[in-house]
Amino acid sequence: MDGLARRLSSGEPAAFDELYDACADRLHHYLCLRLGSREDAADVLQETFLRVARSRSKLAQVADPIAYTFVVARNEAARWLSRTARERSTCAGRADLLFEEATCDDADAVERAETLAIALDRLDDELSEVIELKIYAGLTFAEVADVTGLPPGTVATRYRRAITKLREIFVRERL
Repeated sequence: MDGLARRLSSGEPAAFDELYDACADRLHHYLCLRLGSREDAADVLQETFLRVARSRSKLAQVADPIAYTFVVARNEAARWLSRTARERSTCAGRADLLFEEATCDDADAVERAETLAIALDRLDDELSEVIELKIYAGLTFAEVADVTGLPPGTVATRYRRAITKLREIFVRERL
């Protein structure tokens, strides 16, 4: 992806295709988690790429176009949530957004997916977002830091704290 930011800033259509292919699925998954709805996530994803395309002149100075696109998506999700003032989905509703297993025919797999969704829902937002970006969006710690505006060390600390809290939740509540 060398030179992708430069190619994006010049408006090269193939560069936008490359950016979309590199991160659209991960962005959609992240937005599903943030918004609690696949349909809303699809709308916000579309708005994200429109906003990136409209601000292409800024892209020449961007070091990591994928992290930048996640920042735009995060901001678009926040705008959407403030406009709609909707509540996040319930734990059971989130399980099928998080895990394919939540919608399969295997009762044990469905139960495991729902259990993990319940545990994740019990994390503070600052911790759950780091987990969502790191594990479910597949970003590096450096990219998560770029997206959240936090120092990389803080991101790593929050990630470790989130994993520790998840373990505690499983042990304490026997999930």
